[in-house]
Amino acid sequence: MVSIQKKESMGSRDLFLETLTKLGCQYEFAEEEDDRRIFFVYQGEHFFVDARNDWNYIQIWDTHWEQVELYDIDEFSRIKKVINDSNLNNSITTFYTINEEGKTIDVHSKSIILFVSEIYDIGEYLKLEFSEFFRTHQYVMLEMARLRENEQKCNNHMN
Repeated sequence: MVSIQKKESMGSRDLFLETLTKLGCQYEFAEEEDDRRIFFVYQGEHFFVDARNDWNYIQIWDTHWEQVELYDIDEFSRIKKVINDSNLNNSITTFYTINEEGKTIDVHSKSIILFVSEIYDIGEYLKLEFSEFFRTHQYVMLEMARLRENEQKCNNHMN
């Protein structure tokens, strides 16, 4: 009988930090000692990740990447529709929060992915996940523009 021993793998947090370094990204830790967040910039976009060594997954967050005015009913209606459509058509989860103080609707995205050392070429895997965030941004922006254009056409035909 052949015995196969599994190589001790690196924890997801340590692996993520190593992978970020290999991708040339600098990072910072959250200031609170028990906070697991890691802040970094990738291709000009600000992200943070929740990562623990005792969990095989990481949560990637891209927050406040778009805003619409809270009291612009038409834009609010569009962004809700587009976010719902985006969640049906993209792998990244997109959602909004209401910022009463700033009088804005803020758009955010997140994903939860498996992140273990057994993943082949984990740097490329992570870059692919980041590209999904950018694809989601593009989807939301293009759909918002398309809705505005269609509404404008309808309004022009009615006049």
